[in-house]
Amino acid sequence: MRETNSIRAKLTLFLTILIPILITQAGLSLITFLDTVMSGKVSAEDLAGVAIGSSIWTPVYTGLAGILMAVTPIVAQLMGAGHKEDVPRAVFQAIYLSFLLSIAVIVIGTISVPYILGGLGLEHSVEDIARHFLSFLAFGILPLFGYSVLRSFIDALGKTR
Repeated sequence: MRETNSIRAKLTLFLTILIPILITQAGLSLITFLDTVMSGKVSAEDLAGVAIGSSIWTPVYTGLAGILMAVTPIVAQLMGAGHKEDVPRAVFQAIYLSFLLSIAVIVIGTISVPYILGGLGLEHSVEDIARHFLSFLAFGILPLFGYSVLRSFIDALGKTR
């Protein structure tokens, strides 16, 4: 991060950081939208299954990604205080946490998703599609959470592109 003295310089720096973060957040939100749109082209059952799976997944991801985004203020505070040598430890701890959270989500999801979907009173085909959708999402949880940590680290350094 560079020091700024004028309002114009502050606004330029703010927009330089804001625009890539905004595009990334919009892109992550559009993933669910595009999943739903594409499944709607196949059948009504696929649309319903993917929409239900997305509705279950979105709050889980949002809540846990919020925890992992704590890397941003932690790293920014360390950098601002001049403790650059402590930054790698904080980032590695967050990566370890993302790994543990990923494993926890997969285990808890494997156990609870059948009960959650069963309790919704869905048609068997819709329930089956939602279960498969969520199980395929599980393959990407570990890299997604790791990406969230690294993205937050880069955001804290002001190196967003």
